[in-house]
Amino acid sequence: MNHDCRSTVLFSLFVNTVSSSGIVQLGDGDNTDMTSQALAVQRAVANVQKDEFFFESYPIFYLPKLVPGVQDPVRFTSDSPFPVLRVGCIYSLGVSSSSTLRVGCSGPVQGISRIKHIRNFNQPGQEPEL
Repeated sequence: MNHDCRSTVLFSLFVNTVSSSGIVQLGDGDNTDMTSQALAVQRAVANVQKDEFFFESYPIFYLPKLVPGVQDPVRFTSDSPFPVLRVGCIYSLGVSSSSTLRVGCSGPVQGISRIKHIRNFNQPGQEPEL
Protein backbone atom coordinates (compact mmCIF):
# COMPACT_ATOMS: atom_id res chain seq x y z
CA MET A 1 0.00 0.00 0.00
CA ASN A 2 1.49 3.27 -1.06
CA HIS A 3 0.21 6.62 0.14
CA ASP A 4 1.60 9.99 1.09
CA CYS A 5 1.61 10.98 4.73
CA ARG A 6 -0.13 14.10 5.87
CA SER A 7 0.83 16.38 8.71
CA THR A 8 -0.81 15.50 12.01
CA VAL A 9 -1.86 17.97 14.69
CA LEU A 10 -2.58 16.59 18.17
CA PHE A 11 -4.30 18.84 20.69
CA SER A 12 -3.51 16.83 23.85
CA LEU A 13 -2.31 13.40 24.91
CA PHE A 14 -2.41 11.68 28.30
CA VAL A 15 -0.98 8.19 28.75
CA ASN A 16 -0.95 6.87 32.30
CA THR A 17 1.35 3.84 31.77
CA VAL A 18 3.56 2.40 29.03
CA SER A 19 5.08 -1.01 29.77
CA SER A 20 6.01 -4.48 28.46
CA SER A 21 7.21 -3.52 24.98
CA GLY A 22 4.44 -0.95 24.57
CA ILE A 23 5.15 2.01 22.30
CA VAL A 24 3.74 5.52 22.09
CA GLN A 25 4.71 6.98 18.73
CA LEU A 26 4.05 10.55 17.70
CA GLY A 27 4.88 11.50 14.15
CA ASP A 28 5.83 9.48 11.12
CA GLY A 29 7.68 6.17 11.32
CA ASP A 30 8.92 3.55 8.89
CA ASN A 31 8.55 0.42 10.99
CA THR A 32 7.33 -0.60 14.45
CA ASP A 33 8.39 -3.96 15.88
CA MET A 34 7.34 -5.02 19.38
CA THR A 35 8.21 -8.22 21.26
CA SER A 36 7.40 -9.31 24.79
CA GLN A 37 8.02 -12.70 26.40
CA ALA A 38 7.02 -13.62 29.94
CA LEU A 39 7.28 -16.70 32.13
CA ALA A 40 5.48 -16.65 35.48
CA VAL A 41 5.96 -19.57 37.87
CA GLN A 42 4.12 -19.54 41.17
CA ARG A 43 4.30 -22.51 43.55
CA ALA A 44 3.65 -23.17 47.20
CA VAL A 45 6.72 -25.43 47.15
CA ALA A 46 9.43 -25.00 44.51
CA ASN A 47 10.20 -27.87 42.14
CA VAL A 48 13.88 -27.35 41.33
CA GLN A 49 14.31 -30.77 39.66
CA LYS A 50 12.74 -29.69 36.35
CA ASP A 51 13.93 -27.10 33.85
CA GLU A 52 10.65 -25.18 34.02
CA PHE A 53 12.36 -21.80 34.45
CA PHE A 54 13.79 -21.61 30.91
CA PHE A 55 12.01 -20.25 27.83
CA GLU A 56 13.50 -23.11 25.77
CA SER A 57 11.51 -25.63 27.84
CA TYR A 58 8.23 -24.51 26.25
CA PRO A 59 7.45 -24.66 22.51
CA ILE A 60 5.44 -21.42 22.66
CA PHE A 61 8.72 -19.49 22.99
CA TYR A 62 10.68 -21.05 20.13
CA LEU A 63 8.03 -21.81 17.51
CA PRO A 64 8.14 -19.38 14.57
CA LYS A 65 5.63 -16.56 14.57
CA LEU A 66 2.51 -17.09 12.51
CA VAL A 67 2.44 -15.11 9.28
CA PRO A 68 -0.67 -14.76 7.11
CA GLY A 69 -0.54 -16.45 3.71
CA VAL A 70 0.25 -14.61 0.50
CA GLN A 71 -2.40 -12.05 -0.32
CA ASP A 72 -3.42 -10.73 -3.70
CA PRO A 73 -2.16 -7.22 -4.35
CA VAL A 74 -4.67 -4.48 -3.63
CA ARG A 75 -4.84 -1.19 -5.48
CA PHE A 76 -5.29 1.65 -3.06
CA THR A 77 -5.79 5.32 -3.78
CA SER A 78 -6.69 8.03 -1.35
CA ASP A 79 -7.59 11.64 -1.88
CA SER A 80 -8.47 14.03 0.89
CA PRO A 81 -9.30 17.70 0.56
CA PHE A 82 -7.79 18.24 4.01
CA PRO A 83 -3.96 18.40 4.05
CA VAL A 84 -3.73 17.99 7.84
CA LEU A 85 -5.05 15.26 10.16
CA ARG A 86 -6.47 16.97 13.23
CA VAL A 87 -6.76 14.87 16.39
CA GLY A 88 -8.46 16.19 19.50
CA CYS A 89 -7.76 14.71 22.94
CA ILE A 90 -6.43 11.20 23.55
CA TYR A 91 -6.72 9.73 27.04
CA SER A 92 -5.19 6.29 27.53
CA LEU A 93 -5.00 4.30 30.75
CA GLY A 94 -2.21 2.12 29.41
CA VAL A 95 -0.21 0.79 26.48
CA SER A 96 1.19 -2.65 27.24
CA SER A 97 2.09 -6.16 26.05
CA SER A 98 3.43 -5.48 22.58
CA SER A 99 0.85 -2.86 21.70
CA THR A 100 1.23 0.58 20.18
CA LEU A 101 -0.55 3.91 20.35
CA ARG A 102 0.31 5.88 17.24
CA VAL A 103 -0.62 9.36 16.09
CA GLY A 104 0.70 9.96 12.58
CA CYS A 105 1.65 7.93 9.53
CA SER A 106 3.65 4.74 9.67
CA GLY A 107 4.77 1.70 7.79
CA PRO A 108 4.47 -1.96 8.85
CA VAL A 109 3.63 -2.88 12.44
CA GLN A 110 4.53 -6.18 14.13
CA GLY A 111 3.66 -7.14 17.68
CA ILE A 112 4.36 -10.45 19.42
CA SER A 113 3.58 -11.37 23.01
CA ARG A 114 4.15 -14.91 24.31
CA ILE A 115 3.22 -15.66 27.91
CA LYS A 116 3.35 -18.94 29.87
CA HIS A 117 1.87 -19.12 33.40
CA ILE A 118 2.47 -22.04 35.76
CA ARG A 119 0.56 -22.02 39.04
CA ASN A 120 0.52 -25.10 41.28
CA PHE A 121 -0.47 -24.94 44.91
CA ASN A 122 -0.72 -27.61 47.59
CA GLN A 123 -4.11 -29.13 48.22
CA PRO A 124 -5.79 -28.02 51.48
CA GLY A 125 -4.45 -30.08 54.39
CA GLN A 126 -1.29 -31.05 52.50
CA GLU A 127 1.94 -30.08 54.20
CA PRO A 128 4.93 -29.04 52.09
CA GLU A 129 8.02 -31.24 52.31
CA LEU A 130 10.98 -29.65 54.05
